[in-house]
Parts: sequence; C-alpha cells; structure tokens
Amino acid sequence: MRYTLEIIDYTYDGLGVGKVDGFPIFVEYAGLGDVVEVEVTKRKKNLAFAKVKKYIVRKSVKPICKDFYQCGGCQIMHLPYDEQLRFKTNHVRNTIERIGKVETDVRDAIGMENPYHYRNKLIMPFEGELAGIYRKGTHDIVDVKNCHIFNEESFQIAQFLRGKANLRNVLVRNAEYSDALMVVLISRTPVNKSLANEIVQEFPNVVSVINNINDLSTNVVLGSKSEVLYGEDEYHDTLLGNDYLINHRSFYQINIPQTETLYNEAITAVDLENKTVVDAYCGIGSIGLSFAKKAKYVYGIEINESSVEIARVNALNNGIDNIEFIQGKAEEKISSVIEGVDVVITDPPRKGCGEEFLMSLIDNSIKEVVYVSCNVSTLARDINYLRDYYRVEYIQPVDMFPHTFHIECVAKLVRK
Repeated sequence: MRYTLEIIDYTYDGLGVGKVDGFPIFVEYAGLGDVVEVEVTKRKKNLAFAKVKKYIVRKSVKPICKDFYQCGGCQIMHLPYDEQLRFKTNHVRNTIERIGKVETDVRDAIGMENPYHYRNKLIMPFEGELAGIYRKGTHDIVDVKNCHIFNEESFQIAQFLRGKANLRNVLVRNAEYSDALMVVLISRTPVNKSLANEIVQEFPNVVSVINNINDLSTNVVLGSKSEVLYGEDEYHDTLLGNDYLINHRSFYQINIPQTETLYNEAITAVDLENKTVVDAYCGIGSIGLSFAKKAKYVYGIEINESSVEIARVNALNNGIDNIEFIQGKAEEKISSVIEGVDVVITDPPRKGCGEEFLMSLIDNSIKEVVYVSCNVSTLARDINYLRDYYRVEYIQPVDMFPHTFHIECVAKLVRK
C-alpha cells in the first residue's frame, strides 16, 4: 500500500516519521521536511515501516557513498551534517526527559569540521575475495570498494588483502598524529608469514603485523591466540599531549579529534585544583591521565587486566606520578578508594553503570560526577536512579560518529 506523507520527526535511529490520519509510519532514508510517496513494507498494530518510492519535496540529500543504501556502517548520511547534529541534540534532550525524568540544559551537539575518514579502527569481514561491511541487520557482506568514514590508508590495506589468504577478518588500527598502522590478520589457521612482508613492502607506514587465530564459530572477532609476524604488538598515539601505547586488543577511542573535544568538555566541567578524582571504567587511562594534569590525585579503576598494565605504562611514559590504577570491577573497587574523593568521572560501556556503583556515589556523598556516555538511554536511566540526590547541571553531546545515529555525551551532576 502506498501513501504520500511529510516527514515531521525522527525515531532514535534516524528513521523519518510521518503520519497518515494520525497513524505513524517510519520511513527509511527520509529527512525532516521531505514530502515522500512511500510503500509500506511492514505493518504493526500501532505503527508501520515503509520505504521511499518517490521524493516529491526533498530536504534530505543524496549520500556521497554509493554503497550507503546497502551497507550497514552508516545510517543517516542522507541528512545534511547540520541536520544530523540537530537530530542528535533533540534525541539526547527527548531521551533525558522521557527516561531520566529530568529537565536540564542540553547543549547543541559539537560536530566535526570535516566529518569524514575519522575512524582509526577498521574491522572488515572477508569471505574468499569478498571483503566489505555487513548489510544492515544481516551477516551478508556488502562488497565495499570505497568508504568515507574509515581512515583511507587502512581501507586500502584491507582492499590489498583481498584473496591473499583465507582470512575471516582484517583489523587495521592507525595513529592519528603519526603515520603508524597496525594490521591484524584474523584467520582460522595460521597464514603464511611472507604475507607480512608483502604488506610492509606495499605500505611502509605499517609498524606491526599480527596473525590472530580464531577457529570458533561465533561472532567474536578476535580469538585467544596471536602471533606477531612483523614489528611488535604495539604502536603509539597522542591524545591531549599524552603519549599512549596501544596493542591490538586495547580499547581506544576511534575518533581522536572528537575524543579530545569530549575530554576537554569533561575536564572543564569541574574545577580540578586540589581535587582527588576517581576515573571509573578507565581503560588504558586516557581520561584519568588527562585529568591528572590538573587534579591533586587520580585513581583509575578498570576490570581488564591488560588495559590496567598498559595504563600504568602510559602513566610512566608520560611522567605522570599522581595517578594509581586498580584492577577490578568499578562497582566493587570504588568503595576501597572512595574516602576523600571529591570528583568521580565515569565512562562506562554501553550498558551503563551498575547500581552498586551508583549507590556508592550516593552513600559517600560525592560532590561532583562527570558522566561520559556512549549510550544516551543508559545515561538517562542512571540519571533517573540518581535524580533524588543529584542535580544535572547540563549535558553536552559530542558527535564522535558522524553519519551514524550514535552520540557521546558529557553530563555534569552535582550533589543536591
């Protein structure tokens, strides 16, 4: 069945919303102000999904990527970039009000000057000579020959490896402020070591080649065994003036220019002079080490033992001695260091903070909390948990992932 409708809003994941006699229809690849003829593809009791058959009035744009409509890597490249930022700001505001049950100052999302080729970590599935990105909602590989969000040389390396070996995935990481690249060849059985030489000869900026063995029939990308074929399992990158040692398993933000914006927003959210800070879910220490330049002392807590070891090396390499890293769950370890702490900064995974961790903030009357979030829904849930005890001064969205519906936020919470 076909209808003509105007797009008046968006879903959380960037689908356009139009209505026919008050009945909502969610439309792929349609933007605010578009008037479209659509065909319903799926109908439910309270809503329907549709695809565009014809643009009658078009405010959205034609994406620069020819694979956009098949590939699942981006979702909103059909929106002009300023409209992407407006959509994300409104999404944060609506989610905080609906789930968090608070009204606060949600500032305009901070975007990128050049929102392309920003990803410093590429993971590409292979199937014979087929290499690309999974089609949205499937495990079918779209044979992508160009990409506008990956680092350009990383993408070229992945393309070079087509048909070179029986690979499951290729992972390429690149440093933002140097030319260093790390290549991880993920296969069920060991690859020929000569492949590392081919890669380095073709791409001299590659400083490390690793073969990771994953023979399990799961969706997990990396297996438990790895062998270094060239160089070392490490490279260095710079973030806010600090040098970081990164291996092929390290968590590291994928958009360094915007990470610096994000961290600066977190640092300036509170007066750190003579303050003791807990950095929960600290990873390899990048936030805590940035805070340590202004704070009196910082405790970093991280469950991953390898990340804690690297965080300690990063502190040593940067000559930062007013920080201590503790291995364990933030929910369990925070009680051992909480006494005398003035500020807690938390950057949890997408699932948000545990209730035990949030309760420790309440029980210990922590004065200021800086919550860095990659999932506004769990941020809102945790704000709702804390709202009887903490006032949300403001939330600053930062666009770390242009052309996708994802958004990072810095929220400042102050004890009532």
